[in-house]
Amino acid sequence: MNRDDYRAAFDGIQFRQDFQRDTVNRLLREAGGQHEKECSSMKTSFKTTLLVAVLALTLVVSAAAAVMFLHPSQVAEKLGDARLAAAFEQEDAIVLNQSATSGDYTFNLMGIVSGAGLSDLYSEADAARSYIVASVTRADGQPLDPEKQCDLSFTPLVAGYLPWEINAWTLDGGFSSFITDDMHTGYYIFECDSLEMFADHTVYLAAYEGFAPSSDMFQLGQDGSIAFQDSFTAPHALFTLPLDAAKADPAAVAAFLDKLHQPSPEVPEDPTVDENDPNAKSFDITQDMVEQYQKTGEPIELN
Repeated sequence: MNRDDYRAAFDGIQFRQDFQRDTVNRLLREAGGQHEKECSSMKTSFKTTLLVAVLALTLVVSAAAAVMFLHPSQVAEKLGDARLAAAFEQEDAIVLNQSATSGDYTFNLMGIVSGAGLSDLYSEADAARSYIVASVTRADGQPLDPEKQCDLSFTPLVAGYLPWEINAWTLDGGFSSFITDDMHTGYYIFECDSLEMFADHTVYLAAYEGFAPSSDMFQLGQDGSIAFQDSFTAPHALFTLPLDAAKADPAAVAAFLDKLHQPSPEVPEDPTVDENDPNAKSFDITQDMVEQYQKTGEPIELN
């Protein structure tokens, strides 16, 4: 099974409603009970394993209504990234002030800068990466609920490509975040493979209450445009990133897609699974299931 099939199979598995939250809480307890601290100030990355897909619930920073926001360079500085702070002061950085209110939250897109060697913190900073600064506040001006911040997700999407094919997970995304001392504003810096290679397409930043992108959340128009489903009622916002189309790199996109669909090494059997355990379950994921998910993004039901 290649990497795309393997990812699609995992993304399509339906878990019980509270599985994700329970798993996150258990993992954080085992890591030393640092749930609140790690959720409000952390660096993490999106990988295509089930464990990290679950931990990606904490991908979000939540925030509260505030009159004045920090400049993107100040956000980077507060996170201890002097090089990125300097990058957001350069002419090629795009500083924005876009907001959208949905449900309990106001989502704010504050800036983006792309390039190589722009960060002191990210391990892959020498490669071309995009860095997006955003914040979230409560629409009613009340303080954030730290528990609910982990229900939010942010991900780039690209018009013409399926949302469950190109997103934060497949773009090797990561983030750093913090919440202000008064609990009213949360900031985050998201980084991923450079989005400029897609600049001849419409590139979005989606913010929403939920997990990995699926057809329940997003719809793809006949022209390739992406929008939230009308039936998706959770808090959400979709911003368009103002990228320079002249910086598009079709060759880099082709290389990215080729790498994305490369066959991956066979997954070894789990030695902890007891085949004689009457309560143990195994699931056969067929090619038909994978193709169905790739076409529709609908979850795969395993019995």
